[in-house]
Amino acid sequence: MKRLVLATLFGALLWQAAGASAGPPLGGFLEGSNDGRTTYLSRCSLLRTDAKIWNCYVTRLLADVQKSGDPAHELPRIDVKVRAGGGYLESACHMMMHQVGRMYARRHHVTLANLQRYLPRSNDPGCSAGFGMGMVLTLGSQIGQLGPDGAIKLCMRAPTRYRSYTCVHTLGHAYMRLYHEQLPFAVQACRALPASQAPDCAQGAYHDYWLSIAGRDATTKQHHGTRSARALCAHAIPSFVRPCWYRYFLEVPPKTLPTNAAGVRSLCVGLHSRQRAGCVAAAALITSADPFIQIRICARLHGPDTISCLYGMNIQNVATTRGSRRVKLIERCADLRRSAQGACYEWLGTTLSVVTNGRFKSLACPFIGANGRNACLAGAERMNRALVTFS
Repeated sequence: MKRLVLATLFGALLWQAAGASAGPPLGGFLEGSNDGRTTYLSRCSLLRTDAKIWNCYVTRLLADVQKSGDPAHELPRIDVKVRAGGGYLESACHMMMHQVGRMYARRHHVTLANLQRYLPRSNDPGCSAGFGMGMVLTLGSQIGQLGPDGAIKLCMRAPTRYRSYTCVHTLGHAYMRLYHEQLPFAVQACRALPASQAPDCAQGAYHDYWLSIAGRDATTKQHHGTRSARALCAHAIPSFVRPCWYRYFLEVPPKTLPTNAAGVRSLCVGLHSRQRAGCVAAAALITSADPFIQIRICARLHGPDTISCLYGMNIQNVATTRGSRRVKLIERCADLRRSAQGACYEWLGTTLSVVTNGRFKSLACPFIGANGRNACLAGAERMNRALVTFS
């Protein structure tokens, strides 16, 4: 049974606070404004304060899952209703479901042995992913008992590349919880993994560190930890620099959010080499939730910054859309300066192959224009290597 468990883990971003009355996350960027109206659980959207709206959704989502008695099949149905309703709930459901998943797992005594029974039968990165991740984060000690070798073997047996990546990313979070938010121990556990997976584990560990600085997502708030990525990431090993930076601005947002190329540059003044590359990707991540807007911002940067910016694109926001939208996104690489086009086609070839479990390589790359076809194919070929930055 354990061989099937970690291989089906879902998840992505970890922003929400812990506890039934914790209220909405502070500083979470991509969840958007709560002033949008929805059609599913619509009464919650009519409440007046952020905390009441958040807790209303969490309570009613938990009630729906409980009533179904079958979260594995109910969560995909909730995904459909939430996407149809749109609004704040659609953008925040993943984070809300982390809280719902934790509550459900504790009430039903979920363990590694029976987790498979409850995991959503879905690849949707929204509500289903959040619920699965929430449950898993209650099992940190059990995951730790598997050891790095056992855990990575389970992750690599995942049925899709997206799920194997997410599983490895989750290991970083799990190690942080296991070691009580002591980053050096979690990073060392990630370094014990194969080089093709270690940076993705490290991204989870560093992400959890930034969450603990903010005191969110059931972490123990660090009052004396390093609060600056410039300071912390300067001491990371080379392959972990970008993972260290990547989620920093999400959890410790700047006073002014960057909305254009100038804003991205302003957050990274004085940095060079790997540190600047990591900072630019992290800044690009918070410019917009729309990858089409992001790629336009990247086009206005210069030199290596353009390529670094591409690594901050929100690829998961096209994961559940029609295939034509993914093709349109990679075609935008032609709008970049010629020196950056090859890297753009290659990176999007990689990431779009990840979210389609390799189908993009055969169904799209061969039909890209001559300037990008080979780079797209080359990128698709490396989909099983470390992604390093992937939202």
